[in-house]
Amino acid sequence: MQIADCRLALQSAICNLQSAIMTYRLYLCTGPHCSARGCARVRDALDAALWELGVGGVELLASGCQDHCDHGPNLLIHPGATRYAGLSAERAREIVRAHLRDGHPVEAWLATPEMRRGAR
Repeated sequence: MQIADCRLALQSAICNLQSAIMTYRLYLCTGPHCSARGCARVRDALDAALWELGVGGVELLASGCQDHCDHGPNLLIHPGATRYAGLSAERAREIVRAHLRDGHPVEAWLATPEMRRGAR
């Protein structure tokens, strides 16, 4: 086996292992409305809370617009397709504690279908 083939096989194995240990994928909206409403502060708070509370297996990703523009910043969590709206740094920390660590979504901040842009 050539070195390049070994490297490719190793990279593939690492990707498979990472996918197997990921518990949650978080998609934080970074569209223009959510950016103007502080999604960068929310991202920093999510990242800090994940470390402080020792919550592993979480991938935090930037996403495009999630179509809940009037209620941002917005966060979509998979698995489960749980969507939060109106986030702040404080709410982000609580979501990490309650939802990601303890397994209980925070119902007070869940987005509703009526919040979707153009749903009115």
